[in-house]
Amino acid sequence: MRINIHAGHNPDGKIACGAVGLIRESTEARIVKDKVIALLKAQGHTVYDCTVDNGTSQNDVLRKIVSHCNAHPVDLDVSIHFNAGANKTANNRTTGTEVYVYSASSRAKEAARRVADAISALGFQNRGVKYRSSLYVLKHTKAPALLIEICFVDDPDDIRIYDADQAAQAIAQGLTAIK
Repeated sequence: MRINIHAGHNPDGKIACGAVGLIRESTEARIVKDKVIALLKAQGHTVYDCTVDNGTSQNDVLRKIVSHCNAHPVDLDVSIHFNAGANKTANNRTTGTEVYVYSASSRAKEAARRVADAISALGFQNRGVKYRSSLYVLKHTKAPALLIEICFVDDPDDIRIYDADQAAQAIAQGLTAIK
């Protein structure tokens, strides 16, 4: 399989660096992305890292990511993110994981379902596959694309069970359908 993977924002401390809560999206997305790439390469897949570290604005980051992705003929484009907006205190219930694809007919839909299921098996609520035709990466990449929201940076219950190694393993498993 040929796969593009990127962390969806600029690095911490720069403009458009993603959500900040109990953890920082940009930092954790890069950690998970690197682990997923290593796992996929170890399985013999061709993987391109399309992460951008020098965007001058949110739109510039998105344009550069899509440009990097579209430079490679791949089977799948994968965007790794963490969500925010849980607005809750600890209650022993996670807000959870969700994976976005462009539409119900997206060729990335089955991989998205497998990724959501694999991440939720770690203990996160499965918010499922959602459709979002307005998300820039999903709309403008040539290959089928999915955007993974691993968990919520501002939910203490999500962060209590979040583990980068386990998240990466779940994503790699979901993308390749290998147990």
